[in-house]
Amino acid sequence: MRSMTAYAEIIRPLEQGQLRLALRSVNHKGLELNVRMHPALLPLENALRAAIRETANRGKLDLTLEVLDEPSLEPQLNRPLLRSVAKAWQEDAEWLNLPPLSAEAFFRLPSAWLPPASDLAERLEASVLEGLEGLLELWNASRAREAQRLGPFFKDSLSRLRDLRNSLLLEAELQLADLPVQYKQKLDQILRDAQVQGQLPAERIVAEAGALAERQDVREELVRLEAHLDDFEERLEKGHLAGKSLDVWCQEVLRELNTCGSKCKRLSMTRAVMEAKGVLDQIREQGANLE
Repeated sequence: MRSMTAYAEIIRPLEQGQLRLALRSVNHKGLELNVRMHPALLPLENALRAAIRETANRGKLDLTLEVLDEPSLEPQLNRPLLRSVAKAWQEDAEWLNLPPLSAEAFFRLPSAWLPPASDLAERLEASVLEGLEGLLELWNASRAREAQRLGPFFKDSLSRLRDLRNSLLLEAELQLADLPVQYKQKLDQILRDAQVQGQLPAERIVAEAGALAERQDVREELVRLEAHLDDFEERLEKGHLAGKSLDVWCQEVLRELNTCGSKCKRLSMTRAVMEAKGVLDQIREQGANLE
């Protein structure tokens, strides 16, 4: 069980300078990876993305790759270009009525700075991939710790759902005992209004009332609800909770609760169903952050 929200950072020494890698992730329905690095290291991007895809199934991930104190990455002014531009500017400034050459005007030139060494990515490839491997281990450990923090919440929510289910079961027994009498009274009232009272056998009226009461029996739904709660507890103990499967589980539980709610005739049952739906929404919200 791992969370989608985590952060990990690692700094490794190089022959010259240091390598810093940082990975931040949040929940997302798919896998979206953003990589930030120096343009000189862009040849390594495909290898980095492939390594991360082997570990991450989904989520919005931001990977930052920095090389600190690397001499080849220090800004180097293109002095030959500066001299030639300054000379040409000075030669033509008078007849073109140009102002003196400014640093701002020069630095707007595309080649004002010299590019870094072209072999930087090749030299650092092994160090970068090795550092990424260590970073992903730290990241997964951070996700596992974050998921463990949700354990007490899920256990408490499961306990509340069990209590509500037991309360519904007791109320369902009372409802089932009351409904035949209530339906018989309603049927008698309907027959009186239709002026046909006494024309139907009493056994027929009792049978119809019993059939109507049976349709309001929620015990079957509560048996399935208990099975869902047992499944949740088993997966929680094994640490096999996952975001998508938990969402499906919530849909199944909600289906049973909706059916119970539609059959409720007692106010206490309606309140218990509403409270259970609130607990289920909290489980769905927290579970969405699991991988």
